[in-house]
Amino acid sequence: MTKRQLGFVFIALGVLAIAGTFLMDLAGAGQFQGIGPAQRLALIGAGVVILVGVTLLPFGDNPA
Repeated sequence: MTKRQLGFVFIALGVLAIAGTFLMDLAGAGQFQGIGPAQRLALIGAGVVILVGVTLLPFGDNPA
């Protein structure tokens, strides 16, 4: 696995985490209307995962 592939995996996982967070909101999980504190933490964590993935992309075909 190259660093570029690992970057794409991290980006995909982050996007899936963000989508899952909003799908749980649509399903009615939680007590808050809108984005609650747990969702904010999940979105921040997913954003960090995406940021790590983006920083791995320029390293190209170097082994991970």
